[in-house]
Amino acid sequence: MKKLAHFSASLLFLLPGLAWSRPQAQTLPGATPPTFPQDQSQPPATNPLPPDTQAPAQQTLSTEQVQQQIQSKLDTEPSLRDLQLTVVADDTTVTLKGNVENDDQHDAALRIAKSYAGDRKIVDKLVVKQRA
Repeated sequence: MKKLAHFSASLLFLLPGLAWSRPQAQTLPGATPPTFPQDQSQPPATNPLPPDTQAPAQQTLSTEQVQQQIQSKLDTEPSLRDLQLTVVADDTTVTLKGNVENDDQHDAALRIAKSYAGDRKIVDKLVVKQRA
């Protein structure tokens, strides 16, 4: 019991000191209190991220590069590599042609084309042999 009384007394002694050690900013009802102290001596940062974490500049690929990337990915995708799929790209569209066995292969081919097409529209001329 003495230990509990001693503990309670020390809490009463410490808590008021903690409460009065820092001045508390008054907030208006409904106002959001600040989440961290504002240091007015420092000017605001103009560039919040260090240079090595900024996103690289967007690279624009040529039509030939886009066509080659999509064709290469279609040829190496395990579910599509045995199929004869062709890619024809121009400045505004990417056209997929060929026959696929099922909807899964169809969706995989479109997903690959969309991932490399950039702003180009995908023209789907794939024929699904077996509809599920």
